[in-house]
Amino acid sequence: MASDRITKETAQKCPLPPVNWHWIKASEILAQPTVKDNIHAVGLNKPLVESLQREPEIYNPILCLTSWWPLVGSQRLRAIWEIRHKINPDYNPDLKVARIEKDYLNYTALWPEKEFGTKMRQVTFQMWELVFKSLWFESTQTKDGIPMTEFEDEGDRNEGWKYVTRKVSDEQPSQQHDGQE
Repeated sequence: MASDRITKETAQKCPLPPVNWHWIKASEILAQPTVKDNIHAVGLNKPLVESLQREPEIYNPILCLTSWWPLVGSQRLRAIWEIRHKINPDYNPDLKVARIEKDYLNYTALWPEKEFGTKMRQVTFQMWELVFKSLWFESTQTKDGIPMTEFEDEGDRNEGWKYVTRKVSDEQPSQQHDGQE
């Protein structure tokens, strides 16, 4: 799913919520409370870490919720966190970020069947990811010639994810499983 794309023409027919665009250092996003408290729960994409060490620039934009949690770009932020904490503390790339202005999915909390409300939210997030990447991802491969979608597919296969469904606010990602880091 993460590496799927639709044509720009089709994506333009599927409006995203309003966003504010920012150029921001990775360390600033990683310091945001929701990101700081949860980024370690994103499975580590080791090929992405290796690629960022060879080629440290982040080419495509990140889509964040109002809390700065990345709907698009969590693998990249997790890889940056890993590099900063275990390899090179000075690694701090500039990121182009589209931040959603408001929590446009609060209405899902009103659905009487909570599990269905959560699924509505998850599907909406996945569709926003598809549309955002289709509209705004211009770089399709690294300078090494590795297709960006290979990193996305690796992220989908990654068993390191520690999320379960819960909650109804954009402010935080899903909670971790009990007993996990």
